[in-house]
Amino acid sequence: MPLFQHRFGGGLAAGDVWQFTWWADHPGGVTSANNDAVAWLSAFWGGPAGTDGYGAIVTADVTATTVTTGEIDIATGQQISRADAVVTLAGTAAVDALPADVAIVVSLRTTLANRRGRGRFYLPQPSVQALTATGRMEPGIRTQVLDALDFAWQSYTATGSPVVYSRTGRFTTPVSTYDIGDLFDTQRGRENALVESRESRDMP
Repeated sequence: MPLFQHRFGGGLAAGDVWQFTWWADHPGGVTSANNDAVAWLSAFWGGPAGTDGYGAIVTADVTATTVTTGEIDIATGQQISRADAVVTLAGTAAVDALPADVAIVVSLRTTLANRRGRGRFYLPQPSVQALTATGRMEPGIRTQVLDALDFAWQSYTATGSPVVYSRTGRFTTPVSTYDIGDLFDTQRGRENALVESRESRDMP
């Protein structure tokens, strides 16, 4: 079955950009696979009820704007063909955003018990409602994100199959489970475009 890499991207609250990717075996062509990826993102952003997905825990300045799918030659890792789509999705959380480099990590697991059997992707910055008093992730937010992922993948897996692709071994393994921990991760590259403002004081 053909291998595809789905790439999702958009803007962050302070003006930088985010991107994450995951892989899938899909029986259709690149356009069909990209259409399913667009549907996946829309379902994930909206959630089962349309208002309880990932978009509900990010601020209005956090947006999703592009979905790109590349067909990949498994044996070489090279892209064969590509399809692009423009989407218009924005967050709805009426609170402050966390820093741009803060990310919720979705870990993908397969039946392989080594690094080639694991994958991950980093979601764009959530809002402060994701925080507990000690800086961990609120259990209800984690459940909400997992529910949105489950809802999104239910329709995708009717056709395609999310996989982990080993660039060194040149093979794919179906994703069997996915999980989210209660610690946030960081993506420093998501603050590269920001100019830092400094305040200086003379030593007394």
